[in-house]
Amino acid sequence: MRRTEQLRWENGIYRSRPEMLRAVPVEPRWASRVIFGVSFFAVAVRLFFWYYTRRTWEDGLITVQHAENAARGLGLTHVAGGPHVHGFTSPISVLIPLLGELAHPGFGLPLLRLVSAVCGGVTVWLAMRISQRLGLAFPISLLIGGYLAIEHQQILFGMAGMETQVAVTILFFSIYSLFDLKPIHVGISLGLCMLVRPDFGFWVVIVIALVGWRCWNGHDLGPLETILLALLLIYGPWLAFTTWYYGSPLPNTVLAKAWGYENRWYAGLSASGFLLTVIGRVRQIFATLGTVYWGNGGSTVFFLPFGGLICFAVLLFVLVGMAVAGSRKDLLTLAIAGFVLVYSLYYLFLMGVVFPWYCVPLAAVAMLAGGIGLDILLKDCFAERWRPIPAYALTIAYLASLVAVAAVTFRGEKNVQAFVEDGVRKQVGLYLAGVTRPSETIGSESLGYVGYYSRRVVYDYPGLCNRQVVRFEREHPTKHKLLDMLAYFHPDYIVLRPAEYLRGLKQGQSWLLTDYQQVASFRVPEEKRSQLLFPEGNIDLEFYVLKRGSYPLEGYSASPH
Repeated sequence: MRRTEQLRWENGIYRSRPEMLRAVPVEPRWASRVIFGVSFFAVAVRLFFWYYTRRTWEDGLITVQHAENAARGLGLTHVAGGPHVHGFTSPISVLIPLLGELAHPGFGLPLLRLVSAVCGGVTVWLAMRISQRLGLAFPISLLIGGYLAIEHQQILFGMAGMETQVAVTILFFSIYSLFDLKPIHVGISLGLCMLVRPDFGFWVVIVIALVGWRCWNGHDLGPLETILLALLLIYGPWLAFTTWYYGSPLPNTVLAKAWGYENRWYAGLSASGFLLTVIGRVRQIFATLGTVYWGNGGSTVFFLPFGGLICFAVLLFVLVGMAVAGSRKDLLTLAIAGFVLVYSLYYLFLMGVVFPWYCVPLAAVAMLAGGIGLDILLKDCFAERWRPIPAYALTIAYLASLVAVAAVTFRGEKNVQAFVEDGVRKQVGLYLAGVTRPSETIGSESLGYVGYYSRRVVYDYPGLCNRQVVRFEREHPTKHKLLDMLAYFHPDYIVLRPAEYLRGLKQGQSWLLTDYQQVASFRVPEEKRSQLLFPEGNIDLEFYVLKRGSYPLEGYSASPH
């Protein structure tokens, strides 16, 4: 049924009054208690994940190293004593650990994890309330909240020391603020969005464009001005600080990824090759909608063939939900659809390398769009009295698959942390801290554990915390890969994976043999690799340490355990 809207502002709030209100389903009396229970469960499962696995993602160490240095009076930078480098992307990801370090040395990363655990519960509450106010059936609200509570990647990255969970919470708060459209609430939420992730600027543009359009139709730009002012008051001081402190408001990490990675992946592909690559990238970007493990940081691995089918089935619901948003033309559903569309195109065509934690907020909002689509399909296919049966059946089956996967992945994460992160990468950093002088440098693609435990200058790839590497990539746009960079800077020590070392020899990088000698190797023993989850997808099982102008240590082996 077509419906018209009468648009007006009342008491500073822009209200949409449809002539025919959307039917709101009758919810069970215990709905509020269930929402609270799922939210509490989300917090509990995250705390258990932290206690059981001790998982620490290496990017979290990169950021917390800035906070630790700042709390010790050494500067908000990765390595003390050198120029200040903006080696982190999310301001909130460093500000929360900084508060923890100022309160007590070593409390930075635990505080971020505690905040992430609480935010997990808040995210679930917001998502289920958004679903209710959208008029979705309660089983679908439960499906969305349950997904956010127990999906593995939604848990992993926040509890492993990154800002991902906080980013999802702030994003859902921003979506929730669009219901009543109180300008101050919308402006605050957008300012927080920019503080948690600069790429949320796309979302800020989407919201401002939609609100601006409504303000224009309502002949009152005052609310839009309030939103922009609140946004500026929250985000402006950070821009001023970074411009003064680092010389630019743009993080060095953004420049490193722009110059270091090949972002025009589609160049030179045939039409069929382009189509197949796009399908593969869609499968990767939305993989977490199915039963998938992305915990090795590289390739996505679906659990059995049906894991990928679940992903594409949910994607179909997402497409239906986006189509519904286009037909309704109300601000909230248009904003949700706009987010999914814009970020899908962004990750598909503007980024050569899409890391798993990038996709977590997109998957979370896609679940909202998918809930809208599923709700419409159920209403079209089933009579009202029978509708709860398929709705609850789908919800139970989907959430059961996520719970089953979590039971396997939690143990996998525990073993990755014990055997790979602590057993190998941490040992590499500690070894380098013991054999190097403060003036000596290290070259490596892997930065987090190496840099955190060595506390040395690292020529990392693509130069997240090293401006010289970014400058090299900019000046050598056609030949700036990892080994090209290491050959150019010739650091005192080099840390390479076996595949990287062999690739260099095959490419004719003879300096690896003439200028360096292997002095140590660190590897996960064969008997422990079998205890890892999908070890074939983990590229960090072994590292070589090479020293410039040195000789191999007779009979030396640094293989741990």
